[in-house]
Amino acid sequence: METSLKRLYVGGIGPSITNDELTDRFQKFGNVNDVEIISRKDEHGNPVKTFAYLNISISDVDLRKCISTLNKTKWKGGVLQIEKAKESFLHRLSRERQETKESIKPQVDSKPDLVKSLKEAGVQDFQMKAAVPGTEVPNHKNWVVSKYGRVLPVLHLKGNDKRKISFLVQLQTTNIFTVVL
Repeated sequence: METSLKRLYVGGIGPSITNDELTDRFQKFGNVNDVEIISRKDEHGNPVKTFAYLNISISDVDLRKCISTLNKTKWKGGVLQIEKAKESFLHRLSRERQETKESIKPQVDSKPDLVKSLKEAGVQDFQMKAAVPGTEVPNHKNWVVSKYGRVLPVLHLKGNDKRKISFLVQLQTTNIFTVVL
């Protein structure tokens, strides 16, 4: 029989139960690796609810036998409730962080490759600069760089009172108007 590590929820235990008692109780079904007893208390510090999580190396057959034997039985003043539990949040978080560290590959910067390919094409003294919002695009009349780095057209319209209005077209943002007298 192949054993695997399972996490069990044990409810209905009293506040006086210790780790050793739970280990002894479940030891006959499998190897108990870790016991975590959690006790909820009221505002006065009295225990209201006590339950435990067990990490146990157990086969599927022994797990079914353990649950059928111990579930809903009286033990030390309480009725045991035994269920399979989810993986511990902290263990899962550390495992996921470890997996992401292993899967992250070093990022290759594409800008040096672009400059290198431009030099091979015959372009010299090329410098990549970020466009300042509101600046006009060189060699393109009535086009402006927006605050998000997009190139947008500037429309010149006449108002009802014969004033010229410059209108910067932007999608899903507040439009910018400049009035020229």
